[in-house]
Amino acid sequence: MSDSSPKLAPSQGNALVYSTLVAFAAVGFYAGYRVKTKVDFLSGIKTQSAFPLALNWIASNMSSSLLFAYPQMGVIPDAGLLGLFAYAFATTAPIFCFAFLGVYIRRTCPDGFTMAEYVRRRFGWPVGVLLAVIFVAFMLCFMITELNTYGSVVNTLGGVNPTVAAVVIAVITFLYTAYGGFRASLYTDNVNAIVIVIFVIIAGVAVGTQIDITQARIDESGILVPHALGGQLWYILTVAIVFSQMFNQGFWQRAFASKNDRTLYTSVLLAAVPLFAIVFLVGMTGPLAQWAGLFDGVTSEDDGSLTFFYIIATLPAWVSGIVIVLAGLLSSSAYDTLQSAQISTIYNDVFLGRVNVWFCRVALFAINVPAVVLAVRNIDILQVFLVADLGAAAVLPAPLLGLIPALHFLNGADAFVGACGGYLTTFLFGLAYYHGDVHAAGNLLGLSQGLYIGGDDYSVLGAFFAAPLGSIGWTLASAGVRIGSQWLLCKARGESFELTRRSWDTREYALPEDRPAAFAGLHGSGNPEDGHREEHKDDSVEDDTSK
Repeated sequence: MSDSSPKLAPSQGNALVYSTLVAFAAVGFYAGYRVKTKVDFLSGIKTQSAFPLALNWIASNMSSSLLFAYPQMGVIPDAGLLGLFAYAFATTAPIFCFAFLGVYIRRTCPDGFTMAEYVRRRFGWPVGVLLAVIFVAFMLCFMITELNTYGSVVNTLGGVNPTVAAVVIAVITFLYTAYGGFRASLYTDNVNAIVIVIFVIIAGVAVGTQIDITQARIDESGILVPHALGGQLWYILTVAIVFSQMFNQGFWQRAFASKNDRTLYTSVLLAAVPLFAIVFLVGMTGPLAQWAGLFDGVTSEDDGSLTFFYIIATLPAWVSGIVIVLAGLLSSSAYDTLQSAQISTIYNDVFLGRVNVWFCRVALFAINVPAVVLAVRNIDILQVFLVADLGAAAVLPAPLLGLIPALHFLNGADAFVGACGGYLTTFLFGLAYYHGDVHAAGNLLGLSQGLYIGGDDYSVLGAFFAAPLGSIGWTLASAGVRIGSQWLLCKARGESFELTRRSWDTREYALPEDRPAAFAGLHGSGNPEDGHREEHKDDSVEDDTSK
């Protein structure tokens, strides 16, 4: 087993951490200085061309967890190379979904910039606000994970105190994101993507020229042998990551920042191949470590998540320095994306544009406090994510049905029933799979055994089928019961029944009565800015986001 202790002195590690983050902050503040309108601060809708947006897709989809999760996948028994391919594909798949769905959502609310806004404007503000709060909580989980993994990287490679690293990156990214908003995050991601690609190439060359592998170790590892789990992961990981990434409103901001639909499609096509290649190449360090004799296989003491660092430990110290800088770029890019999404979601979707943005900046600072505290305590956030992945697959199919014109009759109650029904269906599947064992079915909701069970166990695969299908089924059933009840009531009263088709005016969103001045309307969007942002896109940021 290779030693992954740091090759750099703590002073060197700290110097690299601080210099990277300070340079990154300078880029963020420069971008923030150029923000002049509230639209740019919150969303930047319809402002970005294809290439800058492609760079954003690449940078935003990677984080420091890239250095742990992907190499680990490559050495998981029964997953191997097929599982790693599945993971890389599942990482790329969401950007195609954002492009496809973003076009349809933009038709419903052309001036919108989050999924929570679409839900609010399609199903009413009660469901929209509830979902926005869920999005904020889920993005907090992302923030905790990012701080935790960044601290682990710099501690492993440079002996840097992980608590200090977490605090520094949280504070620096908060400052320039609160100053420049979405535009600052967008600009820093453009710079990051270019530097990340360069550094990955340099590190890849260093690894390729130093690692010595043998055919005997390759055959012994079994990594190249196809297994059932590797096949299952093509579906499980794709569904889990696609739906969970839809909870990250930073990606929706980027989709709606595209100038038009063609720009959005082009940006995704430009980003897909580099993104797949980068995550797959980093993931290959796991198998390479095992084939080089640096890792003996997954055990109860070593789960394979450090295989990347086993290889780095055999390389010159300057490679460790590059990886520390790379980790700073990855984490800063991911963390400022989340912070920008948080402040926009809080302003636009939780408080419906009825508070000053300074209040939302304070709220963002408050969110950073538990993020740092929980990150340095090393809580089992992975388990939280597993629950959230399944939850996203259960919750989101219901509101997405609202994009289908033929299902115009769906309302907020149907979407809520569908979301709850997705969970219930998963539990019922667990009862059937475990022959009536209520405890085991309950544990399946929390994925207590993880995603990678393997063998003849198909419980996780079944759960990720049950959640979205159940959500769709319960949504349609709710609408059927509701409409059927209305029909029976009309028949009992001797009245004629007609299913009225609601039509949407993309400028006014729906009907005048659906635009309440207060929170009184159950079917209205509740946000007085909905449908009117482009009328005020030149309003100075000083009007509400005074810096």
